[in-house]
Amino acid sequence: MNNFKKTFLILALLLVSIGSPFLFQNNNERQLQDDNINLSSSDGVSNYEILQSVTYEVEVNFTLTHNSPASGQYWFQFSRFDDRQPDSRLTHFVPPYQESELLFSKIIGSSNTPYVLQDRFNNTYDVFNNTLTPTETITLSQKYQLKLNEISFAHVNASEIGVYDTSNEMFDLYCNHSVLYYERNNTNLIATSFSIVDPGDNPITKATKICNWVSDYLTYDDTLPAQEKGALWAYDNKRGDCSEYSDLMITLLRCQGIPARKVTGYVISNNPSLRPYVGQQWDFYVNDQEVSTFLGHAWVEYYVPNIGWIASDPTWNSNGDYANKVDYLRINLNVGAWFPIPMLPDESEFPNPCIVYQTLSDKTYQYSVKVTVINTNLLPDYTLIWIIIISSAAGIIIVVTLIVASKRRKKRVKWTY
Repeated sequence: MNNFKKTFLILALLLVSIGSPFLFQNNNERQLQDDNINLSSSDGVSNYEILQSVTYEVEVNFTLTHNSPASGQYWFQFSRFDDRQPDSRLTHFVPPYQESELLFSKIIGSSNTPYVLQDRFNNTYDVFNNTLTPTETITLSQKYQLKLNEISFAHVNASEIGVYDTSNEMFDLYCNHSVLYYERNNTNLIATSFSIVDPGDNPITKATKICNWVSDYLTYDDTLPAQEKGALWAYDNKRGDCSEYSDLMITLLRCQGIPARKVTGYVISNNPSLRPYVGQQWDFYVNDQEVSTFLGHAWVEYYVPNIGWIASDPTWNSNGDYANKVDYLRINLNVGAWFPIPMLPDESEFPNPCIVYQTLSDKTYQYSVKVTVINTNLLPDYTLIWIIIISSAAGIIIVVTLIVASKRRKKRVKWTY
């Protein structure tokens, strides 16, 4: 073997050695390709695929101090992180979007025994109250483990889609009525809904078309106030934030007789390409000065018989494929409807700690959430792999070119003798 072949072989082996750690990443990453779920089941949830997942430890801390010279009466209602999976006792027909386990919960300073409230949408809340004297404090501390799965419904067989049972309670909750922010009986919205889809489309095809249409029709406006505007306002004004995007998609789906609902919570990052790593942390908080670092967000779920509730995000779909997919970056707090804070002058469309007081009072409070990555199950970063391979290949070409050029110069020098 001449020197040129030896050099080329060494460089080729070097290229393989550089790429192999990325092409053959740890077993967790490789195993995902074999563990994708795509099956039918007796719980009415099927044909979904778990693409990737990240497990987080989430610490919640709330403290309120009463500062008025007179006593103040408070009532608190805090959203819990929903456990959203097929075998959860509270959720039905839901893929494992968010597997939540409450590890620790402690409330100090409540005058009554705290209890867990379940609303008609199967959301759960910690409820407690107290009359606080000057400088008296009340606190809540909780710790959760959340596994967030990136789930796709990209390969549903249309023949497996069932028939809607319109007598089911979900139609009363999520489809039949024109209610605040979801004007499903509006003639313009009805006509628009039917102009987007074809009569023979199955529910998933209809939802995909409607999601894409909403993403294209609306312009994102981050200057809107926290007060929600609703579907008809978004349609008339052709703009909105994530709530209006979701409201419009939900209403157009309901016009088609497809049960649909809003999901609210917050995202860990608004960068869809983020790849969390073990030990990475984020800190979010909101306080009495109305300063908040939470990235509040809303998206959509619609129901398909025999398949289950399918998540879509018409807001993020404007810059990526988020029809019939949800990722591992969003933490869900509430599902189902508008969630105002009762008796407070400043209502919010996103779930915050609900603080209700019966007398005007001077208070300070802070609600904080610390999120830490404790495990990841991600696919290889193919973009990085290709950058490394292409860079390495370019390096080989340059080296080989230099070797060939060097040999030619040596030959020319030899011929001059």
